Amino acid sequence: MATKQAKLLTVPANGQISIGKSWAGRHILVEEIGSDQILISAGIFVPDSQRTFNTKEAKESLDSFNEWENANPAKKTDADSLFSSLKKKKLPRAK
Repeated sequence: MATKQAKLLTVPANGQISIGKSWAGRHILVEEIGSDQILISAGIFVPDSQRTFNTKEAKESLDSFNEWENANPAKKTDADSLFSSLKKKKLPRAK
């Protein structure tokens, strides 16, 4: 891992530091490695609400769907026929 630049910073009383404009807008992960070390890494992180979609099972399901989709190409739908089959049929009323 090549180090581009080292900075010596003093953390003010509010606990905030600036790591530079080159990091602006990026997602970062701050890991406490010990009581005297932190590691800052840039990357793409998955929100908890999206973790379900980033599992082995979800990937297998999507792969299975893609195989099915490739084996079953889309066909033109006759919209008139489809909508006429969906129309509510009138049933005789009970007396």
